[in-house]
Amino acid sequence: MKKILIVDDEKEMVNTIRRGLSSVKDLMIEAAYDGKSAVEKFAEFKPDLILLDMRMPGLDGYEVCATIRKDPGGKEVKIIMISGAMDMDAVERVAEAGANDFLAKPFRSEFLKLKVERILGMTSGGS
Repeated sequence: MKKILIVDDEKEMVNTIRRGLSSVKDLMIEAAYDGKSAVEKFAEFKPDLILLDMRMPGLDGYEVCATIRKDPGGKEVKIIMISGAMDMDAVERVAEAGANDFLAKPFRSEFLKLKVERILGMTSGGS
């Protein structure tokens, strides 16, 4: 069972991501709606992957990612940062914060599913 933490201040985006991953077997999904609760949820849930929105009020995605990477338990977790504004500056900041990958909004759920399965080392069984 793989654990995914979705972090986005827009509840509709969290629901969209949940729906996009609903066909992936053996996933446990939790959500956080701001940076502070994301860091807290990370500590208690211990996810394998975090899907992290870059732009949030308070702690933004870059700060959340950097905070998690400083935690001894945060070195191995995979982090995909998500944003509607992906330019070269944002891509560089994603790498500097320690994220494994990024995803630009809007995205197709099939692409999200493939990216999640790939980063977690899962296979979709040819589907």
